[in-house]
Amino acid sequence: MITTLSITLPHTPRCLSPNAKLPLTQRGAVVANKKKVSAKQRARHMAWAVTYKALQGQKFMPNFYTVRWFYKGAEPDDDNVLTRCKYYKDGACSAMGIDDGRLRCRGIERIHDLARAGKVEIVFEIRKQETN
Repeated sequence: MITTLSITLPHTPRCLSPNAKLPLTQRGAVVANKKKVSAKQRARHMAWAVTYKALQGQKFMPNFYTVRWFYKGAEPDDDNVLTRCKYYKDGACSAMGIDDGRLRCRGIERIHDLARAGKVEIVFEIRKQETN
């Protein structure tokens, strides 16, 4: 039985960042919105495909996940990392057949690594529920 599942994907486009620059014209806003919608769909589909392949037909129902963001420039903010990975999480949960609302974030690791820069790794795991 699987207890952890790790998927590695490329960074999502900058348009999915909450700090993305907004266009100054109405036409620019329409074009930017179309780019954002297609980027969301691509991210969900890519995560679904990678997760489905990693599962190899096995059933997996995680309750926690961790995001590892590999970068080479300035260190990104936590909220930017989580927001940009939201659509990856949605696609992966769809492949696992679970509701993403039941997952709890265990943490965000921002790792300065030139060899893996431009990648994001999402680790899903089954752990005992922690009581506080």
